[in-house]
Amino acid sequence: MKHLVILLSIIVSSVTICYSQSNPLDKKLDKAKELVQKDKLSDAETYLEKVLVENPEFGDAWVLLSKIRYKQYKDAKANDNLFSNMVITTKDKDGKEIKNDSMANALKDLMSNIKPSKRAFNKYVYTMRKALLTSNDASYCSIILRNYYVDVEIDTALSKKALKYYGEAEEEFSKKNYDKAAKLYKRAIDEQPNFYKASLYLGDSYYFMGNYIEAIKYFKESSQKFPEQLEPRKYLVDAYAKERLYKQSLDEAIATMAVYPDLNMMEKLDDAAYLNDKKLDIKWTPRGTFPGKIKDSTKTDFNEYQEEKKVAIKEPWTYYEKAFNAIKPYCNDKGIIISKNNLTASGYMEVYAWEEMLRNSTDKSLDEARRMQKDGYLDCYVLVSCYHIDFYDQYKDFASKNANRIIEYYNKYIITK
Repeated sequence: MKHLVILLSIIVSSVTICYSQSNPLDKKLDKAKELVQKDKLSDAETYLEKVLVENPEFGDAWVLLSKIRYKQYKDAKANDNLFSNMVITTKDKDGKEIKNDSMANALKDLMSNIKPSKRAFNKYVYTMRKALLTSNDASYCSIILRNYYVDVEIDTALSKKALKYYGEAEEEFSKKNYDKAAKLYKRAIDEQPNFYKASLYLGDSYYFMGNYIEAIKYFKESSQKFPEQLEPRKYLVDAYAKERLYKQSLDEAIATMAVYPDLNMMEKLDDAAYLNDKKLDIKWTPRGTFPGKIKDSTKTDFNEYQEEKKVAIKEPWTYYEKAFNAIKPYCNDKGIIISKNNLTASGYMEVYAWEEMLRNSTDKSLDEARRMQKDGYLDCYVLVSCYHIDFYDQYKDFASKNANRIIEYYNKYIITK
């Protein structure tokens, strides 16, 4: 648990991973992995693109493709300074060098600003965003996108003394001296009560000691101090399960999904449901297009990368696309509806677009959305069960106002016997 970030960095830096031979598509995945191992990344990329055209739901293929494109991004980043060291000279008609030539200087500035890695990074991000349109088991993509664009750094103004105790605690933890580590994490927190990592890893120390009651106590404290962070809540789910407090584990897993519907957390929810002799019943709808937006809702411009061959949008998603022009005048730049209108009672652009699909189409792929609309939970279904990072701002606003309703929705429709 404690080394999740380190583990992720190792996974990210590697484009190969072992897959179980559980379905016939694994053979195709193995072929792509063989190409990667031979350092034929472009061939592997092209091959996976073809596989995904035929099997857009194949999460493992999306994960491998995104890792290939991460490797391409890292390779491109190594060439970012290629042009910055160029020497550009101009000469007059007599062959003499012109010093401080404006055109030469402008060209040099242009060349030095060329970043091969920028497009490669946006392509990498685009791949993960696209994966989550059609696959609901590409957990890696969900985790990385959340790390990049949702999570914020909390421990930015720490005292030297708090950092000293924290550093010593980390060293003891690495040596598996968990009791000593816990005492040092406590001292770091005494120095700096808002020290997030020290608070989180204090609970982790007790977890690794097998003292799950104390782990629960400190994970609870951490989740209360930092309510928007998923990790304390995830760890709390695990600690409850270890202590055989299965109902509490399930309740906490559902509450965590109300904070952020991460695919990795969905796996924990599934485990918690199983421990309670229940199961998940998620009727997820693949998307036919990216979510519509008025303005980019994250820290980067998602629109900087576009595929060369655009795939035509098919019904019922054509109605989804058409909905945005009608609702845009009533929305803020996050897609939250802030002006009175006669189009919808919803407060969110994304929900209105689904309403338009349901109003104009009888497509069977919308049956679950139609059922949720009839029962009054279309907003929960659209913004939570069918969550996509492109409308994160809308989800965040909805979740902040409807946490209890989201929990009610999970208990009523998602967790079944």
